Amino acid sequence: MRQVAPRRRRSALLLTVLVALGLAGLVAVPASAAPSSDDLPVAVSLTAITPQVLDPGEDLTVTVTLRNNGDEEITSPRASVRIYRYRMSTREQLEQWASSTDSGPYGDVAATQTLDTPIPPGGTASVTITVPSRSIGLSRTSDAWGPRGLTVDVGDGSSRVGIERSFLLWNSDAEVTPTQVSVLTPITGPAVTPTAAEDEGVEPEPTPTPTATATTGATGAPTASATETPADTPTADPTADSGSTDSGLDALTSSGGRLNRLLQATAEHESVSWAVDPALLRQVSAGSRADRAWSDALTTAGADREVLRLPWGDPDLAALAHSGRSGSTDLLSQALTSSTAATDELLTGSSSLLWGSNTVLDQDTAELAAAQGEGAALVAGTGSMPSSDSGTASAPATVQTDGGAVTALIPDTQLSELLTDPDAVQAGSSPAVAAQRMLAETAVIARGDDSGGSYVLITTPRDWSPQSSAADAQLTALESAPWVQSTSISELVAAQAAGEVTGSTRADLPQTERDSAELTPAWVNALATQWESAEDFASVVEDPTTLLRGLDTDVLAPLSVAWRADADGRAAAVEAAIAQATARQSGLSVLLNEQFTVISSSSQITVNVRNELDQDATVRVELRPQKGCLETTRSPLVPVAADSETPVVLTLRATANCDVDVDVSLIAENGRELSTPQTISLRVAPTIESVGTIVIGALLAAGLAFGIYRTVRRGQTTRRGARVLAEGSAETTKDD
Repeated sequence: MRQVAPRRRRSALLLTVLVALGLAGLVAVPASAAPSSDDLPVAVSLTAITPQVLDPGEDLTVTVTLRNNGDEEITSPRASVRIYRYRMSTREQLEQWASSTDSGPYGDVAATQTLDTPIPPGGTASVTITVPSRSIGLSRTSDAWGPRGLTVDVGDGSSRVGIERSFLLWNSDAEVTPTQVSVLTPITGPAVTPTAAEDEGVEPEPTPTPTATATTGATGAPTASATETPADTPTADPTADSGSTDSGLDALTSSGGRLNRLLQATAEHESVSWAVDPALLRQVSAGSRADRAWSDALTTAGADREVLRLPWGDPDLAALAHSGRSGSTDLLSQALTSSTAATDELLTGSSSLLWGSNTVLDQDTAELAAAQGEGAALVAGTGSMPSSDSGTASAPATVQTDGGAVTALIPDTQLSELLTDPDAVQAGSSPAVAAQRMLAETAVIARGDDSGGSYVLITTPRDWSPQSSAADAQLTALESAPWVQSTSISELVAAQAAGEVTGSTRADLPQTERDSAELTPAWVNALATQWESAEDFASVVEDPTTLLRGLDTDVLAPLSVAWRADADGRAAAVEAAIAQATARQSGLSVLLNEQFTVISSSSQITVNVRNELDQDATVRVELRPQKGCLETTRSPLVPVAADSETPVVLTLRATANCDVDVDVSLIAENGRELSTPQTISLRVAPTIESVGTIVIGALLAAGLAFGIYRTVRRGQTTRRGARVLAEGSAETTKDD
């Protein structure tokens, strides 16, 4: 016994060294140095690995399809399954194994199947190879579970003529701590064009601005005949080739279309969460029979899964964030409000979710998201906040901004690319190979997560048009893997809020990361300005919602991320949206003449306010002289009944003679102008009144002075005094 123990120790040490050397050799082979398997004449396509996760005591069955692409016959074909028995513990090792193709290591032969007939040039053959459990040769200890390399090696005599690499997933531990994995795909449609104004019950052109009578308190009421000048206003062309036409939507929902393929790939997998744009649901509900059929199928498949609401129209968050204007926050808020207001059955009770539009999330976009509420969830691009440890995948991260905190949901780049495009990760991947790679990647993550605190997010891009068989195979593998626990996005966000997520340190966000395809800040600001103006205008009527109905979706339409693929169409959509907003800000006007004269220092002017809306409005009239010789005040708030005119009296105070132009504005209670100011010309002559007063006063004063003078002069004269005395003496004599 004393001699056996040292031998065992030496054997264990030797095995450890061999494993280390084997893994070191695997990592040491550069991918660029490996010759392509295309150099071999036989293409090997792995059709199935059964079971996908192998338990101790089970046989392994591998089925492959062989195709002879060479010019010579494969006379003695044979296929061998090789197992590389050293467990791979890092994702780099997985990548190195998959990309090695026709270079070593290959693993040890576990089973071989010889074909009965040759394979001629261009010919194919299907081969099934069974590896008995006794030939697997893997440790059954609980710590031995995980991915191993698997190779299907095709030979002809002593020559290798084809090879395919994949992974064997060994499950020797019955109590594996699962990693929380969330799969999220956006369901968005083509770019939407702003609806025609007629569709919303609004005139497509602004109301013409009439001119009419004006009055003054000093000179009476001169009149002028009313005239109308129509304005030329562009309107949306619903037939424009913007990707929102019925034929374009039909192409997406019909057989082979992107949306149809997406539904086929995910409908049977309730573990997949959907982020749905309500604007798409409106499009399909009003579309063709194929559109409505697709919509019904989507609603049915969404009944038992997590469905999240994207903001209306799936707006370009990066473009909004980079506009440098607070109005972009209002646009995003309106997109969320419009989304919440959607009543589609699929979205009933669903939560809102923001989805970034650039590969790299930046601080500007995070701040925009945080403005929507503390803890808002934002799906980041796959290039965002890379982890310092590639072996630990933590999907959520809390980002602090000046506007508050936002939960950034950061996808795993490798897994997201694998689900989206398996060939981009491992060239020539069949559905079976893609599924085994997905299992191997998640197994490595789970092995490095002893606490179960890792949360992994897999996402697909907006334009994902999946190969249904490959996506189905990968999703099925995830749902059945013992080391994977499917988790909803809501649970992912809640875990982050509760501090249950563990992971490595992530890089900070860049302040600003622009994309050349973003909508320009000038266009974003123009849309924001028009939306704010329309809201201010609507504040003067009793029911603003009715006046603005449908305008929110019109203004939001050009912000859709889908427009990035059509810059010209997006420009036309912006112009159409602005035209729609302008049309909603018409119907109120001031009727006045162009010129009159004020000849008193204090006068009144009467103007008429015309309301052509179908609702009562409450407004003010304001005069703004362009010179200081005239002082004016605002009118009080004046109610104007629907489809009527109301006179408004304003007071003018003149301080000097002048000719002055006066801007006449119709304003809301908050001071917002409701129509383009009109200009009238006033001739102010308060000195006419003053001079007249002075002249009359002077004449009166002169008359008074003359009267006094005459009175004094006629008072005590010699003649008048003697006469009085004589009369008095005569009366005295008579009495005597």
